Amino acid sequence: RWRAFVVAASAASLHCGVGQSGTWPSCQERDVVFRHAHVYGLFADLTAIEAKEGCWLSDCTNTDKFISASSGACGAACAQVDGCQFWSYEFAIRKCFLRKSDAGREAAKGFVSGAVRCRPPGDTATATAASSAVEPPTRVPVPFARAAAFAAGLPALRPCDGGVGSPGCDNPYGAMGVWRYAVNNLRLAVAGLPEAERLQHRSTLGYVKQIADDVANFYRSPTAESFQAAVGNCRAVFDALSGWLSGALPVEVALPAQPPGAPHLPGGRSASLSEGEGGGDIATATADLADGRRMPLVGFGTWQLVGQQAYDATIAALRSGYRHIDTAQAYMNEREVGLAIRDSGIPRSELFIATKISDPSEYPMLDQRLAQQLEALGTEYLDLYMLHGPSEKAGQEAAWRMLEALHDRGIVRSLGVSNFGPRELEDLLASVRIKPVYVQNKMSIYTPGEQSNGDVSMLAYAREHGIALMGYSVINPWPAMLPPMEDPHVRAIADRYGRSAGLAPLGFAVGRGCDPAVRLSHTDRREREVVRLPVVGVGHASAE
Repeated sequence: RWRAFVVAASAASLHCGVGQSGTWPSCQERDVVFRHAHVYGLFADLTAIEAKEGCWLSDCTNTDKFISASSGACGAACAQVDGCQFWSYEFAIRKCFLRKSDAGREAAKGFVSGAVRCRPPGDTATATAASSAVEPPTRVPVPFARAAAFAAGLPALRPCDGGVGSPGCDNPYGAMGVWRYAVNNLRLAVAGLPEAERLQHRSTLGYVKQIADDVANFYRSPTAESFQAAVGNCRAVFDALSGWLSGALPVEVALPAQPPGAPHLPGGRSASLSEGEGGGDIATATADLADGRRMPLVGFGTWQLVGQQAYDATIAALRSGYRHIDTAQAYMNEREVGLAIRDSGIPRSELFIATKISDPSEYPMLDQRLAQQLEALGTEYLDLYMLHGPSEKAGQEAAWRMLEALHDRGIVRSLGVSNFGPRELEDLLASVRIKPVYVQNKMSIYTPGEQSNGDVSMLAYAREHGIALMGYSVINPWPAMLPPMEDPHVRAIADRYGRSAGLAPLGFAVGRGCDPAVRLSHTDRREREVVRLPVVGVGHASAE
């Protein structure tokens, strides 16, 4: 109780104040906008600075506003336009406003403003790229505070406030993962405050550090006591800071000219896809498997689709451009998927059909199970057949020998596994004649490539052994709690590129070298949007 009181008292005065320094970024006036009031707006031809979107009446030849990537780019634009003395920038819609005077000053959350001299040193050329929806920005506003509040406020988190064993607290590890995410975002939010404010509120920042230590202590020693201590202190600090978090501005972060690197990928760089037929759309992109076969990059996953819904969604996906269809024995929808494939009219040679044997008790009769699956899917062969998960060693090895025989006969073209970690793959690789060329695992922006947290990167391991990694449930929070499509970071990236929130995690997956399996309802416009997503758009969102 005393801790919560002290934090609340200290946090009550924590705010993003008006910057007084003449240097960037502290020269920005936070929570201030300069209105044009029909007098102070600087209407000019902004096409000279390559303004293309968000202009007054959609006319960039006579406008006082346009879409800009960051407040720094907005300030740089003001410096290039004759007569511009002041500027304002609205983070939520990425809009820059140019002004002749600051006489229209008003308090307004979500804005920053500055004089013409308030801009990053030497940052004038970047303003021209700010209005482009294709070119990646050099600085971006990152909503650390909103992400922290979003995570801490998840309704699914509340049942665990009472500790392990509380009614409704069915996933304590998942709850702690949410708190870790919330605390990490809070740390980055306060780190973005001007130095003077951080010094002024050292006691509050001390409590932020304390809850970070509490969360780390739980992972070092995961007990009911360490869980309760971390959760209780986290909740007290976040409740005390809720007012500040709701109004705190995003932190501007500079993007590197080149992606920071991905050691598990060729050249240590983010994945780069060459343009294929159709101008580089994801629909035409393929991934090379280690056995020499090619696989469509994006797959349509049918998990949790049953009956008529499975049929409708699959045929809609095929008509939208998907050619890689993924199902499984356990999904109980192979017949509906097969009917959709038949009724689509798409030649079998253009499709990549993958399924799995899910029940280890049927391994001794694997060839009979496969015959039933082929009949249900309406095909004489599979492009990919998988073990759905690791199982008892002897039975698994016997099943793999049967898979190898089916591969030799051409009934199964490629072999793979699902839900295998590096350790399980290591055991399998030690005993096989034909190696798996594919592994399908849960893919999340929060724990990329892992079914759960681990010391060995599944992405790096797969790359080292020449195994393609397919990520499922990329936009599904299962089995954890954080819903990616509601995350302020995901929404901010999607908004910057004019895409739906579901595409940012998919772009991240592709950029990390993971081929995503997408599951959407047949009415979801993202089915069409994904297959028409330009590769260049994926690359830029992935870099962010």
